[in-house]
Amino acid sequence: MYREWYPRLLARVSLVCGAQRALAYDAVQEAFIACWCRMNDPDGAPVRSWGAWLTTTAVRKAFDLCERHSGTALLDDIERPGRGPDPAELMDVKEGFLRVCAAIADLPGSQREVMVLSYLADLSTADIAERLGIEASTVRKHRSEARRKLGPLAVELKQLGLFGGGGEGEELQ
Repeated sequence: MYREWYPRLLARVSLVCGAQRALAYDAVQEAFIACWCRMNDPDGAPVRSWGAWLTTTAVRKAFDLCERHSGTALLDDIERPGRGPDPAELMDVKEGFLRVCAAIADLPGSQREVMVLSYLADLSTADIAERLGIEASTVRKHRSEARRKLGPLAVELKQLGLFGGGGEGEELQ
């Protein structure tokens, strides 16, 4: 399960964390720890789809970590001797996926948060508004602006399975 889901989860969680790669790695690891605990809990409710459970758990953990570390200084851009290759280069992903990741990472933070919560965490507009402490109309505005910016990548987004539709019945256009 780890070998199968780790690269996918890291890719999705990296969209949540943006430039904070260390938090993305931590979120995925915490999701797998939670999975291990859940699998070994004899009183826990059965899980029908571990992939969906892991994805939801990893994305939520990423948001929690990003929220907790929002004032932390980033060290990713500091040159270090002997630094290994970029993790994105190590993953076996398509060129299109890298373009999509870059485009989403370039979105302003509020738009990126709304898009990830809408499409990866599959939260409703009301749930997103509550989580972010903003009005539902603001969530819709951020989603609309992000969709407009990501419009040229709509086909790639759908092919990669990141955004099948626009959330709540709307297509990404």
